[in-house]
Amino acid sequence: ALVSTQSTGKKESEDIANFNAIQDPNTLAALQDKLGQMNIKRADSDTLDLPVAIRKRVNAIKNIQLQTTKIEADLYKEVHKLEIEYAKKYAPLYERRMQIVNGEVEPSDSECVMPGEEENVTPQDNDNESLKGIPEFWLTIFKNTEILSEMCMPHDEPILESLQDIQVSFPPAPSMGFVLEFLFAENEYFEDRVLTKSYEMKSEPDDFDPVAFDGPEIVGSTGCTINWKKGKNVTQKVVKKKQRMRGGKGQTRIIQKTIKENSFFNFFSPPQMPAEDDMVDEELEALLTTDFEIGQYIRERIIPKAVWYFTNEVADIESDLDDVDSEDDASSTSDYDDDLEQNENIVANETVTDVQKEECKQQ
Repeated sequence: ALVSTQSTGKKESEDIANFNAIQDPNTLAALQDKLGQMNIKRADSDTLDLPVAIRKRVNAIKNIQLQTTKIEADLYKEVHKLEIEYAKKYAPLYERRMQIVNGEVEPSDSECVMPGEEENVTPQDNDNESLKGIPEFWLTIFKNTEILSEMCMPHDEPILESLQDIQVSFPPAPSMGFVLEFLFAENEYFEDRVLTKSYEMKSEPDDFDPVAFDGPEIVGSTGCTINWKKGKNVTQKVVKKKQRMRGGKGQTRIIQKTIKENSFFNFFSPPQMPAEDDMVDEELEALLTTDFEIGQYIRERIIPKAVWYFTNEVADIESDLDDVDSEDDASSTSDYDDDLEQNENIVANETVTDVQKEECKQQ
């Protein structure tokens, strides 16, 4: 049963509010629709209108299916091992990419010529030899990618200008998880040079519910603490509100509230997975699914194909594909938009900063 203590409910509400600030309604609606499609109606063979002998044979086939499902789970584990091996081959190439992007090295003339292009490129009027690397490389990728641009607010952009690289690493076996590492140059916003987001996965079918197995599934995700410099936390904002004092004759006080602010950096404060025996409501399940999908998107698309997102070549193709489903998604997003608006300004704390007394005006 769903835990009903006040502390647990408050924690879940805060988790949902924190993560709501980075949600793309279109993406979430699509994911919710996907979740709905996965609800397969199950019927026990005993309830089917079949002769006993045939029911027995159906059960035998089910046991065969369970064995194939276990083999499928092992296949995913082997693929994960292979991915880790190939990550070692990618590593020096990604290192070279990072060095060029950040101006640590200058590529050779031969590296700068694409297949089919001439080696002598005519200088352009806007050429600036003093520029190092590729300025705002990752920020441009965020802007060019719909799902990331929805998460990125204007006040995030100065921070993302200092983003030097995004990397993926893998914990030791038998874990099937992965860790996203965001590398930053020294900046005026936080002390950290690396922010991490870890995802735990498993590939284990349930003997009592094998039909639910659909490949590796998320077990949980863990963000990191961001050590913000004083007054630079973009995930919060302070608002002041005048409040009339109880029992006072015309007296008011100023209430200062720290509320959640929309920001990409809420990505590092994901909702927590509930205990194994607790039920998960639909909203929390959708948020957890979305969190996982975003992590997978960065891992499988953004990191390996970063330059194509920078030039917007991949993003254009994905945009065309998304347009096909846009009409189906439109009606599903309106209800979520209302929930998002209600949850995005959750009070984190409040303090009385001043008391202002006003004289009652004589009528």
